[in-house]
Amino acid sequence: MDGLRHDYPEKSESGGFSFMASKGVKAKSLIPVYQSTTFPTHVSMATGVYPNTHGIMHNSFYDRQKGSYSYSPEANWIESKPIWAYLEEKGIKTATYFWVGSETDWNGIEISYSKFPFSNSVSEETKIQQILDWLSLPDNERPRLIMSWWHGIDSTAHKYGMSDKRVSQKFIEQDRHLLDLINKIEEKGFWEDLTLIVVSDHGMTDISNLININELLKKGKVNTKISLGPAVGHIFLENKNDILKAVQTLKQNKFLKVKRKNEIDASLNLIHPTRTGDIVILTESPNMLVSRKNNNPPIGMHGYNPEKNKDMEGVFLAYGNKIKQKKISKVRQVDVAPTILSLLDVEIPKYMEGNKIKLN
Repeated sequence: MDGLRHDYPEKSESGGFSFMASKGVKAKSLIPVYQSTTFPTHVSMATGVYPNTHGIMHNSFYDRQKGSYSYSPEANWIESKPIWAYLEEKGIKTATYFWVGSETDWNGIEISYSKFPFSNSVSEETKIQQILDWLSLPDNERPRLIMSWWHGIDSTAHKYGMSDKRVSQKFIEQDRHLLDLINKIEEKGFWEDLTLIVVSDHGMTDISNLININELLKKGKVNTKISLGPAVGHIFLENKNDILKAVQTLKQNKFLKVKRKNEIDASLNLIHPTRTGDIVILTESPNMLVSRKNNNPPIGMHGYNPEKNKDMEGVFLAYGNKIKQKKISKVRQVDVAPTILSLLDVEIPKYMEGNKIKLN
């Protein structure tokens, strides 16, 4: 559920979220990776590793060797094995309905069933029907893992901000769709063998101040290639001797934290050999990094450090087979893939940086 902040399940009175919270596992929240944007977070849930390991630093980024990446459907940009590739290699069929990195094979390993290209206009009803069709396949054809992206509240919250009633209405709509999926699985009698996990990729917060990085660097007469997310920016210098001038220029904005690559705290998981800039800039809400003037700026945004901004935290709920009714503390996004493997009784590979979540 895209952009669903951790507090939204509490707003559910008679939908899928209140059902799952009362009968299954509900975590206090899901802590996303940083930068907490759609592509890094989806790939971390699919690989069990942080962005500096899987390499998808933001929805778009720059790589010194490979060039520019922007919302690419090409899975080989991902540098860690996605869970579907890991399972398919073991002869276990998987299915995806819009998940970052699932539109092509990964280094020659294909997904048994994959719906693409991504389209924002595909309804949740269409996805539910496809999920049920996959679940209804004969044993030898049925996927044992299905991963699907749903709208959540993301685009509505970006446009109108978190306090707008249209965001709550969008959540109620998604809540009903979730209950519809739960009920249809019940009608088919699948719950004995099936576990449903509901997660979000990140939360959302309101913003009010756009910082134009291109304009700053232009004033300082520094030639660079920049790769920006809302909260983290990578500055690649054309002339390495400009580093002092670039740092001083960027520090003129009091809302920016400016770090040389060797000064970045390793615990932030932002250091990648070819995708981290010579300089990295960080900011917190209500600020947002931009590269050009925007006449219609967003009101809601994400991407910020979840250690500093609790609004970035998402949801984690589970119901069905192997699930005991209980509330648990916060879980991490990198724990999702190992948890799926443990539910499937498949060995968790050593490369995964997360741990399985105890669900029973």
